[in-house]
Amino acid sequence: MKVSRLLLLLFVFSVLMSCRTSPVIVNKKIIDTESEPMLIGRVTRDALTEPEFNDWYSREYDSYVPDPKIIKNLKGKVRLYTIEVFFGTWCSDTQEQLPRFLKILDEVKYPEKYLKLYAVNKNKESFYGEQGQKAITNIPTFIVYKTVRNERRGHREVGRIVETPKGTLESELYRIITGKKFNEETKKIKKKKNRPSGKKRTEDS
Repeated sequence: MKVSRLLLLLFVFSVLMSCRTSPVIVNKKIIDTESEPMLIGRVTRDALTEPEFNDWYSREYDSYVPDPKIIKNLKGKVRLYTIEVFFGTWCSDTQEQLPRFLKILDEVKYPEKYLKLYAVNKNKESFYGEQGQKAITNIPTFIVYKTVRNERRGHREVGRIVETPKGTLESELYRIITGKKFNEETKKIKKKKNRPSGKKRTEDS
């Protein structure tokens, strides 16, 4: 009896170890019901330049010009956050917004190690179910997290951009990170610069 229990424990242990050591599938491609290729699950940016997706990706990435003033103000701030992106290579909004968003991250020199990209199918499902409990209803969805030391998960969602932004992606990202619209912030800075020093001018007699 003891031997059989020991063998069972060894079997369970070996299964658990094999699960832990098995590599995570990345950049997986499947064919949908309309015979179109799509990415599914965790992906790297390299997958977006594959022949099946490079046409729309490179076209939008190369043509998009983010606002240089907002980019300048985002630098140094955005690297304090982690970002998750849920998208579908088959989705027209993804094909427009994802390359633009990645162009913004490149211009602010955002560390790629803090970025996670998840491709979903037409049911908004990823390969390993990473979309679970994330309330992904439309794509693309860009989720921004702030690192919080005292919380169990270590990070807290501070905002998200869903599908198409109200303004530009960079202005929405700035609003999420700073809590202010970019125009409001720049107006305050101008007011401070234009504020009189308090010294009275003396008129020539």
